[in-house]
Amino acid sequence: MKKSPFGRVEGSGGGSGPLGEIVLSTLRLMSMASSRSRIPGAVSGYEARWEQHNTERQLRILRAAVELLEEKPPGADVPVRQIAERAGVAKSVVYRQFSGREDLDRRIRSYLIDDLGAVLDAQLDVSSGSVREIITRTVRAVADWMGDHPSLAAFARSGPPAGGPESIDAISSLKIRISERSRELIEAIARVIGAESAALEPVPFAVVTMVEGVLVAWAADPGQSRPRAEMVADLSDYAWYILDGVARTAGVTVDPDRELAEVVAGLRGGDS
Repeated sequence: MKKSPFGRVEGSGGGSGPLGEIVLSTLRLMSMASSRSRIPGAVSGYEARWEQHNTERQLRILRAAVELLEEKPPGADVPVRQIAERAGVAKSVVYRQFSGREDLDRRIRSYLIDDLGAVLDAQLDVSSGSVREIITRTVRAVADWMGDHPSLAAFARSGPPAGGPESIDAISSLKIRISERSRELIEAIARVIGAESAALEPVPFAVVTMVEGVLVAWAADPGQSRPRAEMVADLSDYAWYILDGVARTAGVTVDPDRELAEVVAGLRGGDS
């Protein structure tokens, strides 16, 4: 299987004592269940999602398109003829595998966001790492993708994914999926500790939109006067400030540098 261009999973650890182990197991199960229901895993997940009509030839065509996009400046056209040549098939074969150029483009966008989504899903594994670590590694994954793959990011924003409404581009579709996943995880944690999660409901989308918007502007800056590591650190802090403010409003104080499983165990045990 060809390696995804979007990175690998980070993070480790979590939980201490019987209650901590119970909470850690609960968090791990929450992450696994949400992951399966929302975002497939990298290339293999994409294949699973499209299993009913996704042949190896189609994958070869999609990978060829992605390779060509990477080689061109953002926004450049990639003719079907070039995609066919790179995939080693006749142009007519491309049109037999896809219903037209619009279908091909939508499937390429789905391929891209499913692959990136799998990486973000792994970084959002709440069973591993502190709140700060989870936020930072997720923001870093987005920054790495935008910084290292500008042409792919531009193409993903150019239209909708397969099966999506015309009015929502692929990146916006992914933002909604990640926000929904984060909201589900927050609600699940709230249930574990017996807290009310209604006040937190709009927070994930607000944080995701802020991070994506700032990184879009940063990636579009030809000079990129601010180093990537500095942007990641600052955005991670901003995201934490939002989460911390909302948590404090709800009467919950969280140590951002303590393993999340331990934090949840402490809150559940009445030791915040």
